[in-house]
Amino acid sequence: MFNVNIFTAVIVLIMGIYDMSYAFNRRHQPNNKFGIAVFMILGIIFTIGGIVMIVRSLIK
Repeated sequence: MFNVNIFTAVIVLIMGIYDMSYAFNRRHQPNNKFGIAVFMILGIIFTIGGIVMIVRSLIK
């Protein structure tokens, strides 16, 4: 199907974890509820995508 470099997969996974931690740490700030939800959703998408990419690169 498509080949994925393992380093790209790790970077996507780290980016997803960073987005989720950013949203989690900023959840108590006022007037930021919509932005926090977007960061959490993007973090979940990137984390799942990174895990899938790592599995695909290891299976080959």
